[in-house]
Amino acid sequence: MNDRIVVTHYKSIGSKRIGIRLALISDLHNCVWDELIPLLKEEKPDAILCAGDILERHDENISEWTEEKIEKVISSVGKATLSEKIMYVLDKLVGRGGKATDEIEDIAKEFLQEASKVAPLFYSVGNHEWYFLEEDYEFFHTCGITLLDNEDCEAIIAGHSLRIGGLSTRYNFDWLKDFGEKTGYKILLCHHPEYYRKVICNKNYDTFDLIVSGHYHGGQCRIFGRAVYVPRTGLFVKGAVGQFGRHIISAGVANTTRFPRLGNPRELVMIEI
Repeated sequence: MNDRIVVTHYKSIGSKRIGIRLALISDLHNCVWDELIPLLKEEKPDAILCAGDILERHDENISEWTEEKIEKVISSVGKATLSEKIMYVLDKLVGRGGKATDEIEDIAKEFLQEASKVAPLFYSVGNHEWYFLEEDYEFFHTCGITLLDNEDCEAIIAGHSLRIGGLSTRYNFDWLKDFGEKTGYKILLCHHPEYYRKVICNKNYDTFDLIVSGHYHGGQCRIFGRAVYVPRTGLFVKGAVGQFGRHIISAGVANTTRFPRLGNPRELVMIEI
């Protein structure tokens, strides 16, 4: 069983080398994060990219969104295969981490607060973040956290100008097209790898220098490097974690099922561009 966090390094992403260190964190799911801050301080990133599902914001008593509606949004990106439909049912049986917002303390906010002291933090929206509360927005503002909900911004990182955008689970491809047409070094935070693979990489606006994702949790269990079980996606899925050209997929930093992570340690990703 893998309870530790490993640090995975990727170097020289893209054709332009500008000398910036980026930390990629995904899928904290409001879980214990004690190891992460010391690791971040040791790695000394110039910026931190949070690619979704850091907080848990999916209480049907609070939001007009429901799990069924969110699943329809996700499946609309590409027709669900038989394997994906089976995995949806299996995932229900296995169970997931993520309780309603009012049932647990927001310990992930403590992580975000501490992480934002290490380096500028950019945060995109995942499928467990149906909404944000008013106090969340105030918190992001107070901590200087840049929330990218189908939005992009220009940021000066280590003396270099970057454009960073976040495509949310409730995607807006019109915004994404506009973002893709902008000039400069562009980084896209896209929680769902399938959004990039099924839609974005087939469009002429895929001009991004780096795309980072999470969501697959590394496959939960891996045998000989192959993902055995990816929640809501399938069995023996190819490309559940790692670098695929300009696209980097994180294994995430928490375990959210009743099953342990086997051959699949939690992961902090460091990227040098």
